[in-house]
Amino acid sequence: MSLVLVLNSGSSSIKYALFDMRGPTTLASGLVERIGEPTTTVTHEAGRTSHVIERHLADHKEGLAAMVEAFDATVPIDPATLTAVGHRVVHGGDRFAHPAVIDHEVMEAIRDCIPLAPLHNPANLLGIEDALLAYPDCPHVAVFDTAFHQSMPQASYRYALNRDVADRHRIRRYGFHGTSHAYVSRRAAQFLDISLHDSRIITLHLGNGASACAVRGGASVDTS
Repeated sequence: MSLVLVLNSGSSSIKYALFDMRGPTTLASGLVERIGEPTTTVTHEAGRTSHVIERHLADHKEGLAAMVEAFDATVPIDPATLTAVGHRVVHGGDRFAHPAVIDHEVMEAIRDCIPLAPLHNPANLLGIEDALLAYPDCPHVAVFDTAFHQSMPQASYRYALNRDVADRHRIRRYGFHGTSHAYVSRRAAQFLDISLHDSRIITLHLGNGASACAVRGGASVDTS
């Protein structure tokens, strides 16, 4: 198999999915929610099999251990079969226009962006650090929500502020939900049977957060 485990580590939750990339097909997915509260719930789905764990999980390390427990009860993961572990990271600042293999430099760059996403990047780092301990023998890759929007021209990402002040404090439009906008624009072009290179598409991400994006030729040119 060519297995990829994807983790989305939030402040009190971990969303995850295991993919066999030969399909690709989803082998299992789940949610660890309310980490640190008296009762944490792990809801795990593998095909037609559901597995639920309810007990106190103090931190993300215990949350990942419970995730592995759920996998062991349904579709056990042999770490040797993992091709990679992917991590959704909310903010990469202006440093990352593409996914990045995680090393010390990438970790420090994510840490440096904490002031830009104080509710998200610390939780993303916790998930990465614990996953590196759990699966040390395969590449870990950070996928940044902001990366897709690095193609925006200055007219789209700069605000009407003094340039020195804006640069000193890193004040600009970075854009969010980039992984969603990139995927939706590609799929829209497929559904419409048009070339992504020649397409002009407006995408809407409507979830716990919401944003709009103008996509031209497969690249973000403006966002709300």
